[in-house]
Amino acid sequence: MYLRLLTYSIASVGAAATLAAMVYAGGSLRSLLDGFTIWALVPYAAFAAAAAIARTRGSLLAAFLSCLAAVGFGLFIYWDALYVHISSTSALVFIFIPLYQLLAAAIVITFAIERRKYAIRNI
Repeated sequence: MYLRLLTYSIASVGAAATLAAMVYAGGSLRSLLDGFTIWALVPYAAFAAAAAIARTRGSLLAAFLSCLAAVGFGLFIYWDALYVHISSTSALVFIFIPLYQLLAAAIVITFAIERRKYAIRNI
């Protein structure tokens, strides 16, 4: 129960930090009105969905740890691209980091679905 809420909280913090990074990179709130905003937020929704789907402790723990790792990775890379290694191509992180996060979320969702089928069969 607590892992599920913690996963939702971590995904929400990651989404809020991603929005803040996008506003900073774009220079205003108007930068949130393009399609990249949805693309950058989809992985966090996918991790929350993985936590919602999870029915076993193992799959919930996998969703929590992968969400924590993906959020930490994403925030570190956004910070590095926007504040440390500033370049004209820094905004490309908003294309590629969500792709990597989404691949991780897809693996966790697949695992949670498979474990859910197993949990339902054994009831």
